[in-house]
Amino acid sequence: MKRSLLTICWILLAVGTVAAQAPAPSTTPAPPVDSPAVAAIRESNPTTPLELAEAAALMVDLGRADVANEYLNKILTDKPSDEDLVKLQAKFGSGPLIRFQNLPALQPAGTDVANLVFAAVEKLTRNPAFLQQQVDALASTDENAVRSATIALRGAGAAAIEPLLLAFAKSDNASVRTASLKIILKLGQDAEPALWGALDSNDPQIKAAALSALGALRSNRSLDVMVGPAVNPSEPAEVRKAASQAVIDIVGAPASTSDVEKFLTKRIEGYLAGEPVFSGGPLTTMDVWTWNDAAPHLTKTTLSLADASTVWIARMARDLAAINPHNEENARLRMLTALQSVIALNGPNAPIKGTPADAAAQELGPAAVEDALAYALTHPNLTMAAIAACRWLGEQGNVAAVFPRDGRESPLATALSHGNFRVQAAAVDAILALDPKEPYAGSSALIEALITFARTSGERIAVIADPDSERAQELAGLLTELGYSVISRCGRREFFDAIYSTPDVELIFISDAVDRPGAFEMVQIVHRDKRTATTPIGVIPWIDDYSRWQVRLSDDPYAMALIRAHDIEGLTFQIQQLYALEGRLLVDAAERAQRGQMALAALAKLSSDPAYKFYDLVLYEKALADLITNPVSMEDAATLLANLGTPTAQCALVNTASENARPIAERQIAAKAFADSVKKFGLRLTRHQILLQYERYNESETYPRETQDVLASLLDTMEASAKGVRLDQPGLVQPVMEEVAK
Repeated sequence: MKRSLLTICWILLAVGTVAAQAPAPSTTPAPPVDSPAVAAIRESNPTTPLELAEAAALMVDLGRADVANEYLNKILTDKPSDEDLVKLQAKFGSGPLIRFQNLPALQPAGTDVANLVFAAVEKLTRNPAFLQQQVDALASTDENAVRSATIALRGAGAAAIEPLLLAFAKSDNASVRTASLKIILKLGQDAEPALWGALDSNDPQIKAAALSALGALRSNRSLDVMVGPAVNPSEPAEVRKAASQAVIDIVGAPASTSDVEKFLTKRIEGYLAGEPVFSGGPLTTMDVWTWNDAAPHLTKTTLSLADASTVWIARMARDLAAINPHNEENARLRMLTALQSVIALNGPNAPIKGTPADAAAQELGPAAVEDALAYALTHPNLTMAAIAACRWLGEQGNVAAVFPRDGRESPLATALSHGNFRVQAAAVDAILALDPKEPYAGSSALIEALITFARTSGERIAVIADPDSERAQELAGLLTELGYSVISRCGRREFFDAIYSTPDVELIFISDAVDRPGAFEMVQIVHRDKRTATTPIGVIPWIDDYSRWQVRLSDDPYAMALIRAHDIEGLTFQIQQLYALEGRLLVDAAERAQRGQMALAALAKLSSDPAYKFYDLVLYEKALADLITNPVSMEDAATLLANLGTPTAQCALVNTASENARPIAERQIAAKAFADSVKKFGLRLTRHQILLQYERYNESETYPRETQDVLASLLDTMEASAKGVRLDQPGLVQPVMEEVAK
């Protein structure tokens, strides 16, 4: 375009447009007559994607959506390169593109163009080679090439920070360093998270460059992670100098070591006590960047604000510990927050080995990690640190972590009884990996935890407490549509029986109309019990009391007030909010089912090896026998009961094999397990149970052949144990049972 579209149009709009001639009467509307402004834009002949987009936007302002569609369709038919589309976005901005998407008169071309541009930006911002080419172009003597590269890099946003920072830190060309910093500064707050990530670098040039850039941005919120390097004696001189200057740039004065220690200590304590690190709601997410000195250097992870805050606090604690390496309390805080950070970044099942938390733990030693675990178990805001500490102890392979210290059970054994599912799971995994072959304090808690995990049904259960059956039924219907199994209870006893009956309760809804106890007392009771301590609860008050309930529940991190939902969309949003309360501690149905399968397999293994006799599984025979009712793995459940060999276990196997409603394959597995148990321990059924089995067989004449075969095999096993004597003969049952007992 020879003339600037914007200049032409502003002049013409200032002068005014010439009124169009009145159309002649016609059945078909005449095409609009071009105003001088429209004619001027047409005459400028826009050709590049940017020119066409600008022209389309001006046509919309002039009321000519028809011409705007022409230009938008031309962009689509020209099939511009990704580079041109990125430049379009950088110069044109995202706002007008979103406007194209939302104006009905521009559809479908408006949406298609916007999606095309956004897809190109997303694609190229993930292409390191393209971004590096643009940074290299900053050294060009061609002003147009430099301008084009600058536009592209600004369009890439935070993804361009890595090559820009490398150029700013290491380029031999002063103009490239200057241009790189200018682009970083133009990105403003969007550049800050990536620069924070670069502070993890072990390269002093990179770290100093990131600090200088943050100082130039006058980033007040970066002070938390900038003041530490300014006084850290272990940092290279260039890093300390850059950090000190950055602090001066922001606050106007240098900071002393004692001031920094006090500042960091106060901030960390406040954050751990619940002060917000970043602003936003429970569903707000944030991009967190981490640096690796091996390429690619910067890695982005999208986290909840809670997890992003955890990573932030870990960086501050790392700096605080580095200022005074001899302060044991700060060293423990550094390790705890580093352990938390691993879970926040990588998830609750992530390995700890090779992470900064591993380095901190190795430096302090296993005893310090055990002490930190004991501390974390009693502080709810350090639950993720407890998970990571359990995993680290399991990875070390030192079985001593299981056994008591100073006459008290080990922190790892204590973690088995923690109220949080994930802490229990991490402790179970660690102890099973360490594989102790001798009795230890707290061993019973391992069996109890495994039984709890194995009881899962794999369902998603929601429990409702509401005395108004009509309201409860409406909520239950919506939850059922979303795939939940709903338990609705009015009475106190029925409600608590329901939430404690299964580990699969994911959500609890309580109406403020409940009484004896009231809703607030019910929330307290539920969250004081270790089995449901972190189960999200939504209290549904009358609308006039909603604000009051928000205040009442503000101190409970796993409860919130809800406005009664009347449709799927509203309830879905509320459920997302409730799940967000758990964050990384959330366990979905698929993971519970997998954990249940692992628990059954572990119980089967413990029951089969005499080396684990000290677990004394017979004490749990009733709970273990119940596992075969609805097992996640019939084979493991049957093996477990076969190895148990108690009367209760054998009876459970016989009853399972006799259930006509069960799949025949499961019944066959139970029958075989019963035979194995009798062979190993002898027949341990009562006279009544034996006679009942004969009745079942005699009533099976009309049953399928497979069923008859299973029932016959059970009797064969019983009779074989009694040396072939028919146990259904009244005169022989008692003598045979006495013989079996001998």
